[in-house]
Amino acid sequence: MPSPTPVIVANLRRLREARGYSLSALAERAAISKSTLSQLEAGHGNPTIETLWTLANTLGVTFSELLAEKTGGVTVGEPGGGQVQVVARGRQSPRVEVYLMQLASGEIKHSRGHPRGVRERVMVVEGTLRVGTPRALAVCRAGEQHEFDADLDHRYEALLGATQAMVTILYPQQWEDA
Repeated sequence: MPSPTPVIVANLRRLREARGYSLSALAERAAISKSTLSQLEAGHGNPTIETLWTLANTLGVTFSELLAEKTGGVTVGEPGGGQVQVVARGRQSPRVEVYLMQLASGEIKHSRGHPRGVRERVMVVEGTLRVGTPRALAVCRAGEQHEFDADLDHRYEALLGATQAMVTILYPQQWEDA
């Protein structure tokens, strides 16, 4: 897997410094090792999608704010074949972001809960996906969707073959860009 993009490196450093966090402070708050965070800011290492979500949540920003240039998006991939691509980022309140998620057959993605009030709507484009929180887990096929409170831990599991899904993140009204 490639190292983090220069955009992710720059955004991570900018956001950390804007909040007055040292590497140690951010690492502790995110429950990530300081060496991992230091490697990411140096442009090295293999950040997983979960690590990047954790950093975005800890910094209090949307996932796309960490991943994207102000004018566009980026795709984050992992060795198992999964990837997430920023498709659209709304600027109005409430904030809305859209991602294309691709998972290899049998791949499972676990996601920690996002900030309070965040909801996800997942529509399967291809394949079969088990998605949601333990209390709101659904199996969806192409054309079907599931919406759930994403402030709880949740998962995505490609059940039958490679799976693609559009993931819409709905942030609460008060959410602001960093």
